Amino acid sequence: MYNTSFLWDPATTGATPQREQVQTHAKRHPVPFGEYVPDRAFYTLLAPDLVGLLQRDYAHGTDLPMVTVGDVPVGLAICFDVIYDEVIAESVTAGAELLVFQTNNADFRGTDENLQQLAVARIRAVETGRTVVNVSTVGASQIIRPDGSTLTGLPAGQAGAMIADTDLRAGLTPAVLIGQGVSAVTLWGGLGGLALTGAIARRRRPPAVA
Repeated sequence: MYNTSFLWDPATTGATPQREQVQTHAKRHPVPFGEYVPDRAFYTLLAPDLVGLLQRDYAHGTDLPMVTVGDVPVGLAICFDVIYDEVIAESVTAGAELLVFQTNNADFRGTDENLQQLAVARIRAVETGRTVVNVSTVGASQIIRPDGSTLTGLPAGQAGAMIADTDLRAGLTPAVLIGQGVSAVTLWGGLGGLALTGAIARRRRPPAVA
């Protein structure tokens, strides 16, 4: 069971689309305790009623986060996946000239979650040098230019459509080329620094007095 994006081409699928005529992408990172329960048996012992509310678990997708619309490669990220650098970098490295992010924010109405997610989408536009189409079922939807400015949009809770001409861009920005390396260095360098600090602190600890 996957959280999946489907792309049907009306020019080729007709009234009864076949499975082989559909492009799909399965979400890479289902939300823990929202779309799946990690270590379900363990957490069931702690909170059986809460865990029982989530009857089925979504699996982690493994396919390329990209579809082709006409002859244009379009990178995808489903909801929570927008925060993962490797998902964005994979589609852009594979040639995506436009990014489309799809999300359902219905469970977070009345919070700032949708605006936070939209802010991440804006960062992705600048980071990758790509136009980003961020589409929400109930939250704010926007088409964001590569410089981070908004081309057009719909406010939260308003039904409608966004139609606009967008730029298609190729090539890789420095952020895409070295971004994951910087993240890895920051992570492991930080952990190494903490370990080194702990070791130094232990060595400098005064001996116990008998």
